[in-house]
Amino acid sequence: MEQKKDQDLAKLKLLSNSSKNEEFRFIDGILCRKNFDPDGKLWLPVIPKHLRADILRHFHDAPTAGHIGFAKTFMTGYAKRFYWPGMYRNVVRYVMHCQECQRRKSVPQRPPGRLVPIPPAIAPFHRIGIDLLGRFQTEVDEIAKFLLEEIVLRHGAPRVIITDRGAVFRSRLVSSLVDLCNIDHRFTTAYHPQTNGLTERFNKTLADMLSMYVDVEQKKLG
Repeated sequence: MEQKKDQDLAKLKLLSNSSKNEEFRFIDGILCRKNFDPDGKLWLPVIPKHLRADILRHFHDAPTAGHIGFAKTFMTGYAKRFYWPGMYRNVVRYVMHCQECQRRKSVPQRPPGRLVPIPPAIAPFHRIGIDLLGRFQTEVDEIAKFLLEEIVLRHGAPRVIITDRGAVFRSRLVSSLVDLCNIDHRFTTAYHPQTNGLTERFNKTLADMLSMYVDVEQKKLG
């Protein structure tokens, strides 16, 4: 049993044998800690020290993890599945010292000024944002087909569509489709992508995640 190899867990094992203990318990021969969060499993297995590095790599470095930040890494990968003393501190330290994250991710800069909140949408697909990712040439008919087949016919016509001022979005075909569906097409301010910030931020996160697994020549995924 892997837990027996960790001498630091000896105190927790003794504590679990105490009649007054309600935090730790042996379940099927495995030392577990009670999960005080209502979500997730009731009892979390205590991870021995020599297995923690493998778990840190799996829930941050793996392609399915995507090198996300420490808060999301902790909440989605650890808090509801495992326990070990100082786990949150270890996750923060591991993510903050990740070389791939330091090399490929930029630190967002918040410009000074007062925030003006955008009113929330009143229903799903009431307002959508579209932003083209990458440098691939996109034809006008592809955009129009996507809007019609993947948005309008599948979810209904949105009230508002927010895009940048790219030529494909200002084309006659897209404009005619938007007018036909009675959609309010709003363009972002020139040189100010923050107008469509949520969409831009999602694309940046997606690009950051994919870039972690592209080889040096950027020809294939690792």
